[in-house]
Amino acid sequence: MISTLRKTERYSEEELQLLKAAIVVRDLKKGEVLLEVGAVCSQVCFLEKGAIYQYRVDTDNQEQIIDLNASNDWIINHQSFTGRKPSTYCIQAYEDSTIQVLTINAIHALIAQSQTFLQMGTIMEKAISRVRFFDEQYTPDEKYQYILEQQPALIQKFPQKMLASYLKMSPETLSRVRKRIS
Repeated sequence: MISTLRKTERYSEEELQLLKAAIVVRDLKKGEVLLEVGAVCSQVCFLEKGAIYQYRVDTDNQEQIIDLNASNDWIINHQSFTGRKPSTYCIQAYEDSTIQVLTINAIHALIAQSQTFLQMGTIMEKAISRVRFFDEQYTPDEKYQYILEQQPALIQKFPQKMLASYLKMSPETLSRVRKRIS
């Protein structure tokens, strides 16, 4: 998290040290749940290493993938976090993972010490807008091309069925898209 924020050149070394002191590092085992349906998201996480996925279960008891996360990615249920509302989906470790956690209380304390920390929301906006991207009306080819260019690690970390769900297409469509683009 520190190196990612350092690259933005928005934070002084003193601010980065405050942030470092507020971060809690946590290891997750494969299958461990980070946020359950019905719980309120009270933390922002940065995925140091591993893979995490966010999903909801539909009426047919099938997982619908909301987001996939690989190393150096932000993890947050934005709607639950900002609205202080119960989560409508689950966040779970797909493989053993290490995350850096900032609780909402730690974020408030950081903002009280420096208004610069208000800018963290714009940095996390990339993760939030990515979820919206796949809900919009883009072609299957455009969605897969985005993954190839912006998040190639997801192709290595997750099986085709999960990628297809994330991209809002069937596994068969994803297979055809991969053949066309390759």
